[in-house]
Amino acid sequence: MADTTEIAQDIAVDAEMLREEVKNKYREVAVDPHGEFHFHTGRPLAEGLGYDARIVDPLPDSAVESFAGVANPFSLRPIVRGETVVDAGSTGGFDCQRQAGAGGRHPQH
Repeated sequence: MADTTEIAQDIAVDAEMLREEVKNKYREVAVDPHGEFHFHTGRPLAEGLGYDARIVDPLPDSAVESFAGVANPFSLRPIVRGETVVDAGSTGGFDCQRQAGAGGRHPQH
């Protein structure tokens, strides 16, 4: 059996090139949300991350289909009415749309 105690290795990564590749991939999702990707997107991803279906389901497809997030910030605690939500690094503004639906206000872009 192989020794698996030393798995990690130092690998040189060009941070700028990686950043550009990630931006390109998110751009692809925004342009063609129904394309084939190596990661989940849209409503299935929102469900998998634990977003509340009662809030996500009524959102228009255009607000959800390009969602390609990596976490559910609303799982930490509920946002209280009147608080300001900043959707930094947003792809399609999914979290803003989601919170606007929960709070009754329209997001500002």
